[in-house]
Amino acid sequence: MSLRLGRYLSEVLVQALLRSCLVAILVVTLVEAPVYGSPSAALGVVLQAQNASVGSGVAATGATIFNGDTLATDSRGWLRVRLGANQFSLLQHSSAVMRQAPGIPIAVLERGTMVLSSSAAEPFELQASAAHIRPRTGQPVIAQVTIAGPNTLLVTSNRGELEVSIGNEVHVVPAMTSYRVEIEPEGQGSGGAAPNKTARSKFVLVLLEMVAAATGIAVFLATTSPSVP
Repeated sequence: MSLRLGRYLSEVLVQALLRSCLVAILVVTLVEAPVYGSPSAALGVVLQAQNASVGSGVAATGATIFNGDTLATDSRGWLRVRLGANQFSLLQHSSAVMRQAPGIPIAVLERGTMVLSSSAAEPFELQASAAHIRPRTGQPVIAQVTIAGPNTLLVTSNRGELEVSIGNEVHVVPAMTSYRVEIEPEGQGSGGAAPNKTARSKFVLVLLEMVAAATGIAVFLATTSPSVP
């Protein structure tokens, strides 16, 4: 009789432990579900698209853009995006990755050309190579940035001033000017040794002809006429 009672008590104890474990797992799942299941906040929306993609899908007017999305155009492509009060366009054979920093959307240009129209009301940053490019505080901007090589950018401001920074260096691109930005990578040690830790990236601005450098801006302005949303 005592043996049966002992077995019964053991079975009851095991069942109680299993129930406790299941309850604990369920509680953790319910607590964590909102964190992992909540969707990312939308950064923007596609206004116009032709031969372009958002992530792994074809870009379509009205498509929502999220943090981490890759935007790309082919050799005949064109993509225009609105981010709040700001807009930008990717010209043909261009790509960018969208990021979100606290209080500011960031477009990381990986190849090609981006034309941006930034309002004074909302911040926006464009990153290309090692450069961080922003409108100067409180100024609306229309500008164009092209990756011309691994360490070369073409930066044009049609309206407003831009701040171009790499590390602690900051240069201003005035309105109605175009510059070639030559980025000097960190110095290498002799014989292909590791880079010198005290060296830092530098860049040189070279003034260019405005007309030759800003063809993308003309296209952007033409497609943002009052008749275009």
